[in-house]
Amino acid sequence: MKNSPLLTLVTLSIFIQCSPDKSVKPVIDNEQASIQLMKELVPQLTGTWAMKQLQIKYQNSPQQIGLKIKKDTTLINFATLTLARASIQNNPIRDRYEGIIQYSTKTYPIRFDLLAGSLNRKGPKAYFLLDYNFPIGYSGTTEREAYFLEQIGILLETFALETASGSMTWHGLNRGVDQIDLIKK
Repeated sequence: MKNSPLLTLVTLSIFIQCSPDKSVKPVIDNEQASIQLMKELVPQLTGTWAMKQLQIKYQNSPQQIGLKIKKDTTLINFATLTLARASIQNNPIRDRYEGIIQYSTKTYPIRFDLLAGSLNRKGPKAYFLLDYNFPIGYSGTTEREAYFLEQIGILLETFALETASGSMTWHGLNRGVDQIDLIKK
């Protein structure tokens, strides 16, 4: 019984030392962080871009079989992209961009809405779905070039965005496009 207070004191000191860290972590307001990221990306994204390298990862998919892609493929100087921030923004935490993609001799209107990526500055900065931007009610026939852009996985595809000074990289998230390296003109 004489050791009981000593045993209690030792046990108590062990539990106190093993308590979880109660330091205060800064609270991140996701909405404000997203708005700030969108402001930072505007000057980085607007302008004319050359799709210098497009890497396609082989998949045994109907789209790639139809295009006769039978192995991992890299296309060089593939297309030109011109982007501008849309004049009408629907959501402060997403930024809409509009522009054109010029492939071969054809030009198609495009658009995408950026969604902020990881707010702790690790991983992709943003995500987006690259889509056509034809006027409402447009019902033209699909040209061979537009069909190719869809089937290869550039248009109607979701990408993760990373930027650096004068360049950006898109990582395809669903179909055969693995990575697109763009250089600002």
